Amino acid sequence: MQPDQTQPEASEQKIFATVVGGTVVMGIAAIVLGWLVGTPLLPQLSVSINAALVGVIATLPLALFLWWFSNTQNPTLAEFRHSQIKFFAEIGFEFTLPRIIVMAIVAGVSEEFLFRGVIQSWIGGFAPVAVALIASNIIFGLLHMRTVLYAVIAGLVGLYLGVVYIYTDSLLAPIITHGLYDYVALIYTKRAIDAYRQLDRPVA
Repeated sequence: MQPDQTQPEASEQKIFATVVGGTVVMGIAAIVLGWLVGTPLLPQLSVSINAALVGVIATLPLALFLWWFSNTQNPTLAEFRHSQIKFFAEIGFEFTLPRIIVMAIVAGVSEEFLFRGVIQSWIGGFAPVAVALIASNIIFGLLHMRTVLYAVIAGLVGLYLGVVYIYTDSLLAPIITHGLYDYVALIYTKRAIDAYRQLDRPVA
Protein backbone atom coordinates (compact mmCIF):
# COMPACT_ATOMS: atom_id res chain seq x y z
CA MET A 1 0.00 0.00 0.00
CA GLN A 2 1.44 3.37 -1.07
CA PRO A 3 1.73 6.02 1.68
CA ASP A 4 -0.71 8.90 1.30
CA GLN A 5 1.28 12.02 0.30
CA THR A 6 -1.79 14.27 0.08
CA GLN A 7 -1.74 15.38 3.73
CA PRO A 8 1.95 16.40 3.85
CA GLU A 9 1.62 18.26 0.54
CA ALA A 10 -1.48 20.08 1.77
CA SER A 11 0.31 21.01 5.00
CA GLU A 12 3.30 22.32 3.02
CA GLN A 13 1.07 24.44 0.83
CA LYS A 14 -0.78 25.82 3.85
CA ILE A 15 2.43 26.83 5.64
CA PHE A 16 3.84 28.42 2.48
CA ALA A 17 0.57 30.29 1.86
CA THR A 18 0.61 31.53 5.47
CA VAL A 19 4.18 32.86 5.13
CA VAL A 20 3.50 34.57 1.81
CA GLY A 21 0.05 35.76 2.89
CA GLY A 22 1.51 37.44 5.98
CA THR A 23 3.98 39.33 3.80
CA VAL A 24 1.23 40.36 1.37
CA VAL A 25 -0.81 41.69 4.30
CA MET A 26 2.23 43.78 5.27
CA GLY A 27 2.22 45.32 1.80
CA ILE A 28 -1.50 46.08 1.95
CA ALA A 29 -1.06 47.58 5.43
CA ALA A 30 1.73 49.77 4.03
CA ILE A 31 -0.57 51.14 1.32
CA VAL A 32 -3.27 51.97 3.87
CA LEU A 33 -0.81 53.40 6.41
CA GLY A 34 0.90 55.49 3.74
CA TRP A 35 -2.43 57.03 2.83
CA LEU A 36 -3.30 57.68 6.49
CA VAL A 37 0.00 59.42 7.37
CA GLY A 38 0.27 61.31 4.10
CA THR A 39 3.06 59.36 2.42
CA PRO A 40 1.29 57.71 -0.55
CA LEU A 41 3.37 55.08 -2.31
CA LEU A 42 2.47 55.64 -5.96
CA PRO A 43 4.36 58.95 -6.32
CA GLN A 44 7.45 57.23 -4.89
CA LEU A 45 7.38 54.53 -7.55
CA SER A 46 8.86 56.64 -10.32
CA VAL A 47 9.90 54.17 -13.00
CA SER A 48 13.17 54.95 -14.74
CA ILE A 49 16.01 53.02 -16.37
CA ASN A 50 18.44 54.67 -13.95
CA ALA A 51 16.51 53.49 -10.87
CA ALA A 52 16.21 49.97 -12.30
CA LEU A 53 19.94 49.79 -13.11
CA VAL A 54 20.91 51.08 -9.68
CA GLY A 55 18.59 48.47 -8.17
CA VAL A 56 20.33 45.68 -10.09
CA ILE A 57 23.88 46.95 -9.47
CA ALA A 58 23.19 47.56 -5.77
CA THR A 59 22.50 43.83 -5.37
CA LEU A 60 26.18 43.03 -5.93
CA PRO A 61 27.56 44.22 -2.54
CA LEU A 62 24.81 42.26 -0.76
CA ALA A 63 25.60 39.16 -2.81
CA LEU A 64 29.31 39.56 -1.95
CA PHE A 65 28.39 39.86 1.72
CA LEU A 66 26.34 36.66 1.45
CA TRP A 67 29.29 34.87 -0.19
CA TRP A 68 31.60 36.02 2.62
CA PHE A 69 29.07 35.08 5.28
CA SER A 70 28.55 31.61 3.78
CA ASN A 71 32.31 30.94 3.80
CA THR A 72 33.59 32.63 6.97
CA GLN A 73 34.98 30.33 9.63
CA ASN A 74 34.43 32.82 12.46
CA PRO A 75 33.00 30.57 15.21
CA THR A 76 30.14 32.91 16.17
CA LEU A 77 29.06 33.51 12.58
CA ALA A 78 29.53 29.86 11.60
CA GLU A 79 27.31 28.76 14.51
CA PHE A 80 24.73 31.41 13.56
CA ARG A 81 24.83 30.28 9.92
CA HIS A 82 24.23 26.67 10.96
CA SER A 83 21.29 27.67 13.18
CA GLN A 84 19.69 29.59 10.31
CA ILE A 85 20.07 26.68 7.91
CA LYS A 86 18.53 24.36 10.51
CA PHE A 87 15.65 26.82 11.02
CA PHE A 88 14.84 26.98 7.31
CA ALA A 89 15.29 23.21 6.89
CA GLU A 90 12.50 22.75 9.45
CA ILE A 91 10.25 25.61 8.33
CA GLY A 92 7.60 23.24 7.00
CA PHE A 93 7.84 23.57 3.22
CA GLU A 94 10.39 22.90 0.50
CA PHE A 95 12.18 25.78 -1.24
CA THR A 96 11.18 25.06 -4.82
CA LEU A 97 12.15 27.55 -7.53
CA PRO A 98 8.59 28.89 -8.03
CA ARG A 99 8.22 29.42 -4.28
CA ILE A 100 11.59 31.17 -4.09
CA ILE A 101 10.57 33.55 -6.88
CA VAL A 102 7.22 34.31 -5.21
CA MET A 103 8.82 34.91 -1.80
CA ALA A 104 11.52 37.17 -3.26
CA ILE A 105 9.03 39.32 -5.18
CA VAL A 106 6.49 39.58 -2.36
CA ALA A 107 9.12 40.43 0.27
CA GLY A 108 10.84 42.94 -2.00
CA VAL A 109 7.64 44.82 -2.72
CA SER A 110 5.86 44.58 0.65
CA GLU A 111 8.82 45.30 2.93
CA GLU A 112 10.08 48.20 0.81
CA PHE A 113 6.58 49.67 0.69
CA LEU A 114 6.37 49.62 4.47
CA PHE A 115 9.88 50.40 5.68
CA ARG A 116 11.27 52.68 2.98
CA GLY A 117 8.10 53.98 1.35
CA VAL A 118 6.09 54.67 4.50
CA ILE A 119 8.14 54.62 7.70
CA GLN A 120 11.38 56.16 6.39
CA SER A 121 9.49 58.71 4.27
CA TRP A 122 7.12 59.62 7.09
CA ILE A 123 9.90 60.15 9.65
CA GLY A 124 11.87 62.07 7.02
CA GLY A 125 8.96 64.49 6.80
CA PHE A 126 9.68 65.92 10.27
CA ALA A 127 13.22 64.75 11.11
CA PRO A 128 16.66 64.81 9.45
CA VAL A 129 17.30 62.18 6.79
CA ALA A 130 19.87 60.40 8.97
CA VAL A 131 17.34 60.06 11.79
CA ALA A 132 14.71 58.69 9.40
CA LEU A 133 17.22 56.23 7.98
CA ILE A 134 18.39 54.94 11.36
CA ALA A 135 15.00 54.91 13.11
CA SER A 136 13.19 53.08 10.30
CA ASN A 137 15.86 50.40 10.21
CA ILE A 138 15.92 49.88 13.94
CA ILE A 139 12.25 48.98 13.48
CA PHE A 140 13.14 46.86 10.43
CA GLY A 141 15.76 44.96 12.43
CA LEU A 142 13.50 44.45 15.44
CA LEU A 143 10.73 43.00 13.29
CA HIS A 144 13.24 40.46 11.89
CA MET A 145 14.55 39.47 15.32
CA ARG A 146 14.68 35.69 15.33
CA THR A 147 17.99 36.28 17.15
CA VAL A 148 19.84 39.47 18.13
CA LEU A 149 22.49 38.88 15.45
CA TYR A 150 19.84 38.30 12.81
CA ALA A 151 18.16 41.58 13.81
CA VAL A 152 21.48 43.46 13.56
CA ILE A 153 22.23 42.03 10.11
CA ALA A 154 18.68 42.77 8.91
CA GLY A 155 18.94 46.32 10.26
CA LEU A 156 22.22 46.91 8.41
CA VAL A 157 20.77 45.51 5.18
CA GLY A 158 17.76 47.79 5.66
CA LEU A 159 20.09 50.75 6.20
CA TYR A 160 21.78 49.95 2.89
CA LEU A 161 18.41 49.71 1.12
CA GLY A 162 17.41 53.03 2.66
CA VAL A 163 20.52 54.66 1.18
CA VAL A 164 19.67 53.17 -2.23
CA TYR A 165 16.21 54.71 -1.92
CA ILE A 166 17.59 58.12 -0.97
CA TYR A 167 20.14 58.03 -3.82
CA THR A 168 17.57 57.22 -6.51
CA ASP A 169 14.52 58.93 -4.96
CA SER A 170 12.50 55.97 -6.24
CA LEU A 171 11.13 52.92 -4.44
CA LEU A 172 11.76 50.91 -7.60
CA ALA A 173 15.50 50.67 -6.88
CA PRO A 174 15.34 49.19 -3.34
CA ILE A 175 12.46 46.92 -4.41
CA ILE A 176 14.63 45.46 -7.18
CA THR A 177 17.69 45.20 -4.90
CA HIS A 178 15.68 43.58 -2.09
CA GLY A 179 13.92 41.13 -4.40
CA LEU A 180 17.08 40.09 -6.27
CA TYR A 181 19.04 39.69 -3.04
CA ASP A 182 16.29 37.60 -1.47
CA TYR A 183 16.25 35.42 -4.59
CA VAL A 184 20.02 34.84 -4.38
CA ALA A 185 19.85 34.27 -0.61
CA LEU A 186 16.99 31.77 -0.93
CA ILE A 187 18.79 29.86 -3.69
CA TYR A 188 21.82 29.67 -1.40
CA THR A 189 19.54 28.58 1.46
CA LYS A 190 18.04 25.79 -0.63
CA ARG A 191 21.50 24.46 -1.49
CA ALA A 192 22.64 24.77 2.13
CA ILE A 193 19.54 22.88 3.31
CA ASP A 194 20.23 20.07 0.82
CA ALA A 195 23.83 19.81 2.06
CA TYR A 196 22.68 19.93 5.70
CA ARG A 197 20.22 17.09 5.13
CA GLN A 198 22.90 14.98 3.42
CA LEU A 199 25.24 15.40 6.41
CA ASP A 200 22.42 14.81 8.89
CA ARG A 201 21.22 11.63 7.17
CA PRO A 202 21.96 8.52 9.27
CA VAL A 203 24.34 5.99 7.80
CA ALA A 204 22.57 2.73 6.91
